[in-house]
Amino acid sequence: MKPIKTILVPTDFSPHSDEAFNVGRELARAMGAGLIVFHVAHPPAVISEGGRVVTHPGKGEAKDLVEEMRKAHPADAQLRVDHKVIIASRSSAAHILDILDTLGCDMIVMGTHGRTGLRHLLFGSVAEEVVRKAHCPVVVVKAPAHAVTEPTTQKQPQPATG
Repeated sequence: MKPIKTILVPTDFSPHSDEAFNVGRELARAMGAGLIVFHVAHPPAVISEGGRVVTHPGKGEAKDLVEEMRKAHPADAQLRVDHKVIIASRSSAAHILDILDTLGCDMIVMGTHGRTGLRHLLFGSVAEEVVRKAHCPVVVVKAPAHAVTEPTTQKQPQPATG
């Protein structure tokens, strides 16, 4: 197996992709590799001067996606993290595999929502397709249960009656 020098981490800003970033970061540190965090922006989005990718231009809710990615998935002193955004109507395994080949990545670490049953049949699994078609190692990460479940309300202790 060739050495792992660059790890691709697709993100949709979900808890699953956040956990994949954490796993990818730890693997990159252990291997001396760099990370490329990749996001598919849905139209309307534009690339402005300076390479900023802005979603919903002309509206009050416009965001610079690369800056959002840098905040959510930052670099640190021990690790090089590059952020890439493409604009497409929906994300697919093909986008991930194209970026993998274009940027010469050696591994993919990605989150999965873990859909099953009818939801899996209707929506498919991007992670599953990437695992089948990628020519490199793929690590699929599901967020820990505590990161994706609704918080439960704590019951207040009742005074003892006697």
